[in-house]
Amino acid sequence: MMGAERSVTVRQVLGVLNADRAQPLACTTVMTVMSRLAEEGVLDRAPQGRGYAYTSAVPDEAALTVREVLCMHGGAAVVHFAIEAALDPGHRDQLWRLLEESL
Repeated sequence: MMGAERSVTVRQVLGVLNADRAQPLACTTVMTVMSRLAEEGVLDRAPQGRGYAYTSAVPDEAALTVREVLCMHGGAAVVHFAIEAALDPGHRDQLWRLLEESL
């Protein structure tokens, strides 16, 4: 899904995942994983027919990595990001600008 600009359904993802598998995954397995990713904010979902259409909620792999770090380490990660950003005046200015825009 990373980099996908269009929405996909569970059936579409299932088709891609099972294309080269000797033992296919169950539709409910893929549905459960995609639902949990939506609950965690990794995927966005919108009703489509009797199910949902999913899109990536994370713009790129770097953002996903940052989100994982924040989930694992919370505020301590934010402090370390701020300390690292403060070491470079350009990064510090960018950090302040982004913080102001988000508040």
